[in-house]
Order: sequence, then structure tokens, then C-alpha cells
Amino acid sequence: MIRTTARALLVQDGQVLAIKYQEDFTVYYALPGGGQHPGEPLHRTLQRECREELGIDVHVGALRFVREWLDTERAVHQIEFIFQCSTDEKIGAVRSDIPDGGQIGIEWLPIADLMRFHLYPLEMRHHVPKLGYGEAKAPVYLGHGG
Repeated sequence: MIRTTARALLVQDGQVLAIKYQEDFTVYYALPGGGQHPGEPLHRTLQRECREELGIDVHVGALRFVREWLDTERAVHQIEFIFQCSTDEKIGAVRSDIPDGGQIGIEWLPIADLMRFHLYPLEMRHHVPKLGYGEAKAPVYLGHGG
């Protein structure tokens, strides 16, 4: 079965908003978002997930990235649609009302330092800095890796 998800690329003041997770002793980051419910448009999925995970309302913009995630060991086939989003909320106002399992925080990561962070999807880290300069062609298919 294929699972579809929507994720938010929120960029403000040269930073990307990310959910911080810890699994055992490993810390990693992911964009806010989650699984689409049956009959739910992707834009509504993203708005719902951002309210749950971040406690904010978002404006869904252009599709920037598409990522396929295949994990044969866990029988996972997921397609992620990553949309550029914006919010009227202040940076310090984000909070998590319904955190995901393993979620330990929410952080704004500097775009200039994205390669230092284990931010999923990893391939996206190469393309996000280009968005600010109009160099990225979007949407970008990020492949089916990590």
C-alpha cells in the first residue's frame, strides 16, 4: 500500500522550521506534516498537521519537492509532497499541541547550516538554499532514498 503525506517547508529569516526527534541516542529532524486521510485534500492535510504539530495555521503555497520513501524491511512505500508554506504567527509562538512519537522539540534551522543537521529528506538540504535565489527548478523529485 502506498501512503501519501504532505509536509510544510516554512522559511523565515533565513531559517527552516523543523520538528526535532530523538530515537534511542540519535537526534534527527523532519519537516512538519503527516499522512493524508481518505477523502482529505493534501492542502487540508498540511493545515491539519501543522495545527497539531506546531500549533499554528499555515498558508499552503507552491509544491517544491516530491520524495518517495521505500523501506522494504518495514514494507513502507510513502510519497511525500513538500509545499512552500507561510504563517502569520511569530517565530517564538510555535508550540506542539499534539506531538508525534519521539518528538522532543521544534527548531528553526539556519539555511546556511542545513548540511550540519540530519534533516529529512536529506536530499532536500542541497536544494533549499537555491530557492531563496530563484535558482531551484521546482518541483524537484528527490528520489527514493533517505
